Amino acid sequence: MASRSLGWWLALALAAVSCQAPGRTGVRDPSVRPQPEAAPAARPTLRLVCNEWWPYAGREGADREGFAVDLVREALRRMGYGLDYRVRPWARCVLEMQTGETDGVLAAYPIEGRDWLRGSVPLGLGPNWVDEFLVLKRKGSRWRFSGPGSLASARVAVVEGHHYPAPIERRLYDGREGLVAVSGDDPTPRLVRLLAEDRVDAAVDGRLVLEAFLAEHPEWRKRVEPAGTLRWRPVFVQLRPDLPGAREILTRLDAALLEVYASPGFPGLLARYGLSPDDGAR
Repeated sequence: MASRSLGWWLALALAAVSCQAPGRTGVRDPSVRPQPEAAPAARPTLRLVCNEWWPYAGREGADREGFAVDLVREALRRMGYGLDYRVRPWARCVLEMQTGETDGVLAAYPIEGRDWLRGSVPLGLGPNWVDEFLVLKRKGSRWRFSGPGSLASARVAVVEGHHYPAPIERRLYDGREGLVAVSGDDPTPRLVRLLAEDRVDAAVDGRLVLEAFLAEHPEWRKRVEPAGTLRWRPVFVQLRPDLPGAREILTRLDAALLEVYASPGFPGLLARYGLSPDDGAR
């Protein structure tokens, strides 16, 4: 009787094992090799450089990197791209475009004779934004700005490597007499200081750049003041012409920028920099 009972229990145990689902017995089949989990696809990253040009572009990694940096980063995010943004003196930005150390420049004016590629949607306070240059003069100065001709012979402070409207541009290529150029990662303070110290008659740079600097440094507003503006050009992301897929990236970037401009979050993006949307119409 005991032997029959033992046999019955053995049969029952074997039946239970045979009914378990494959792979759930706790015994690994040596003929089946575990498959490694597929690594998530790496997100493509665009490497862009720019000189410190506040409020367009500031220091990388800061809480506020610049409204154009935020704008481009959000547009690239919508494209499935990341942004590797670095600050360089402008002369080095140009050099890295030539050597291929960067994919592009984050914010630059289109210049004749330069082969950098750009899209059709600019960076600014809206999709039709066109930048202006602000002309500053020293308070108490007898010098007056009455139009572009006023800058033909005045002592003018400019940023090295930047392009300017005529007649400043002609003077940059014609001996530079009377022009004082500043350079470095953040040239704006030196530009304004030259004017405040009466070493030049006028200082000229992007309107948003100079207005933002004076808003954050009231001590300089006591010494310099706006004298007028010069209509200039839009600002664009620009890529190396030899960058693989550059034209396709720019086409997609145009569409993504328009999405950001039309989004409810765009006014909040600008508000972080004390700015508000502007359609650029004049």
